[in-house]
Amino acid sequence: MAEDSPLRNVRIGDVARDLGVSPTYIRKLADAGVIPHTVTVGGHRLFDVAEARTAFRRRRDLRVELELPLAGLEEDKVWDRLQAQAPLRHATKQAIDIARYALTELVNNAVDHSGGVKASIRWEARADLLRAEIGDDGIGAFERIRIARALPDHRSALAELSKGKVTTQPDRHSGEGLFFTSRAVDHFDLQANGLRWIVDNRRRDFALGASSYEPGTLAVFEVDAATTRRLEDIFRAFTDEELGFSRSYVRVKLFEHGSSFVSRSEAKRLLAGLERFAEVELDFNNVESVGQGFADEVFRVWAKRHPEVRLVPTHMNDGVALMIGRATAIPDERTQT
Repeated sequence: MAEDSPLRNVRIGDVARDLGVSPTYIRKLADAGVIPHTVTVGGHRLFDVAEARTAFRRRRDLRVELELPLAGLEEDKVWDRLQAQAPLRHATKQAIDIARYALTELVNNAVDHSGGVKASIRWEARADLLRAEIGDDGIGAFERIRIARALPDHRSALAELSKGKVTTQPDRHSGEGLFFTSRAVDHFDLQANGLRWIVDNRRRDFALGASSYEPGTLAVFEVDAATTRRLEDIFRAFTDEELGFSRSYVRVKLFEHGSSFVSRSEAKRLLAGLERFAEVELDFNNVESVGQGFADEVFRVWAKRHPEVRLVPTHMNDGVALMIGRATAIPDERTQT
């Protein structure tokens, strides 16, 4: 190609348009060394379109699909097999550590808890993203928890799962796996029993919806291949000096069945099991209002019954903050003379 060709030394936006992808994706491929480029003194990337096309065609997003019997399945062997067939050439060590943790936890969860016969695993090792889908043909994660904890419905089971330390086999598991997996990866999607729970850690947000996946459970996660987040830092955010799982983060909205929280029974559902922690952040984001009975049950009655647990309400609107403030200001009649 001639030196003065308009296809030489073009900017990232031009290459993205030529290849039909986003500039962000091109930037990640360039950072990973997949697409050659130069950098000007001013810090701008320049590309040769012909070279970029060739490299893009050579680039292969590696995908592996497995269907395996759950009986005797070992999660570390599954990871080794996936890496042999789709090696992680461009991911950071931090991304690999998180992906390995998440995949082995989810496979082990299917083996020990699903009650199913087989697992279907789809693994994608892309230049910009690590992605996995783990499905089983069991009874469904939310049904398993509903039965084990005698809960009224699957949404209540989902809400309990989001607290952490929830397991249907306490003699074999600590109940931390799914909780930490949902916090460690960049995107987490759990589907079972007609429900879908999505956790977006990039935005620290979540979504609830309907799912048609059946039978069993489908767990999906994504990890940015260039992430610098360390797995140990994620653990540290929820553990104490003795490395115990002592902190929890609860999205109050998960426990909502209407447009607001009013009753003491709603409060009791929210509080169930939180005595296992030393500190609990109660995130009231997108909660429109709470009633006097709800606030009193959480922040006066339960708090006085469990003084060893620190409740930290966050992201309250003015109305919610007022009701919580009133509840914490009411003196305990038992201490009055």
